[in-house]
Amino acid sequence: MNPQPSPVQAVLELFQGPLAEVRFADVDAARLADSARVVDAAAAAVAEQEAQLSELRQTLADRQDALLLLAQRALAYARVYAEHDESLSEQLSRITLPRASKPRKANSKAPGAEPSATLEPAAEAAEAAEPAAPEVEADAEAAAVEAPAPRKGKRRASEAHSPENTA
Repeated sequence: MNPQPSPVQAVLELFQGPLAEVRFADVDAARLADSARVVDAAAAAVAEQEAQLSELRQTLADRQDALLLLAQRALAYARVYAEHDESLSEQLSRITLPRASKPRKANSKAPGAEPSATLEPAAEAAEAAEPAAPEVEADAEAAAVEAPAPRKGKRRASEAHSPENTA
């Protein structure tokens, strides 16, 4: 994108073409070209700063999400801790934290996107704040795999009492 408005660009082109050798008191092709380069450099600096600002905003949002997750856990622990302390329980009940936003995953299907081997900062902070409990996760997964579907048990029980199976 050209940072100069169209009419200014038209004047620059005239002084690069048919008016290249024309000089006025304080205006000529070289001075216009120098001024245009200064504007281009300033526009490039603005674009660079805007990109950096965008990255900083994303970092801030990720860190705020991580803090919110940690605050939600702290509030949950505090509520359990304060079960027998009415005053503290009342204070805690007045606190309403917003729900955490869903973690954003990198879109690996996007053209040119490289799969990310690292977690996003919010996920990293949440993991750092929350000690892993592999045995609990493994137990939950095992229970989910081992637990038969309720219907199967009911069918088998009803099949066992059917007239066809009693003969």
